[in-house]
Amino acid sequence: MAMTLRLSADLDQALRSAAAEDHRSVQQEVAHAVETYLARRETEEIKADPETLRALAEARESVRSGDVVFGTEAARALIRGRGTS
Repeated sequence: MAMTLRLSADLDQALRSAAAEDHRSVQQEVAHAVETYLARRETEEIKADPETLRALAEARESVRSGDVVFGTEAARALIRGRGTS
């Protein structure tokens, strides 16, 4: 999506300085800032929902206890292990 962004001179200069410090183009810096904002907003929404937090805690515990496996080979090994027990 192409768009025009109008900024005050001070904000424009701050953006250009941040982009230079981060070794990014201004466009990359804006995209990064928007991504960061949206991720933070999503995190705040998750933290505000007790049911979602509970589900995440349960998922984390499942991973820690080995109830969750990652990858095809891990899943096959889990199935083989269940067949022999």
